[in-house]
Amino acid sequence: MNLEDLQAFIQIYQIKNISRAAEQLNMTQSALSKRLQTIQRLVGVALVSTQNRRRLEITEAGESFYRYAKLITTQYDLMQTELQEYQTLKRGSILIGTVPILAQYGLMQALTKFMADYPQINLRLRELKGDQLIEQLQTSSLDIAIVRDLQTDHLNKAYRSENLYRDQLMVVLPAAHPLAAKKEISITELADFEFTLLPPGSGIYERVITLCERAGFTPNVRFESTHIETILSVVENSQQVTLLFQRSAAPFMTTKLKIRPLTIPIFSELQLISPAQSQNAAINQFLHYLRAAVQ
Repeated sequence: MNLEDLQAFIQIYQIKNISRAAEQLNMTQSALSKRLQTIQRLVGVALVSTQNRRRLEITEAGESFYRYAKLITTQYDLMQTELQEYQTLKRGSILIGTVPILAQYGLMQALTKFMADYPQINLRLRELKGDQLIEQLQTSSLDIAIVRDLQTDHLNKAYRSENLYRDQLMVVLPAAHPLAAKKEISITELADFEFTLLPPGSGIYERVITLCERAGFTPNVRFESTHIETILSVVENSQQVTLLFQRSAAPFMTTKLKIRPLTIPIFSELQLISPAQSQNAAINQFLHYLRAAVQ
């Protein structure tokens, strides 16, 4: 028995006439009669009495069958409507994970525009360190991740990576610092100074530690914070130095700070990571908004 059988019986019940019910269903009278016989054979009980062929009488079992048939077909219609709403973006959810730099790169505009255009979509944002983002993405705790390429090399083919912005790693130091007058600074020149850095797991921390060790020293990291503005405040009021990507630091720079490139430039891509074969219409549309924001 299938949904069409239930819909056929509903028509028979409501019209009480095989001929007219067949017209409503665009079927021949004989085809509908055979379908009714098949339904009754499957349930093992008579659902209608055909003694009066002009107006069928519904048996007690038929009344019960009708109630369940209506319930099932109504639920099916509701299911179809709800599924259609996911495709037309009238329903859905997206959980986005990102390193805390959306505002610096202009991506909050894409986020707010999407929310304004699709208010029915439940869009949630989670700011985390890069290693946490990758872990949660791989366990399907996130739908999308925005993270630097410093931590995406080992992602498998189940995910696709798209470059959003290319940025340069810079040294930031107090304006009165002994190295502030230099046009560019080598990692070796930082060996005698204390560092303030983003914490382990950020990707930048690991990269800076590696650069220093290759230059022959272990950096003296005195302070760590996930907030760039806090890091720059510490640097501004001390003789400590930090390394940050230029665009992420730019909004928080003051006249008391100087930003200088490394002698050997280091670049990184801010990447958008998403499932390679996403079937979620809301996610695909949001990706379109992000791509448009960086063009």
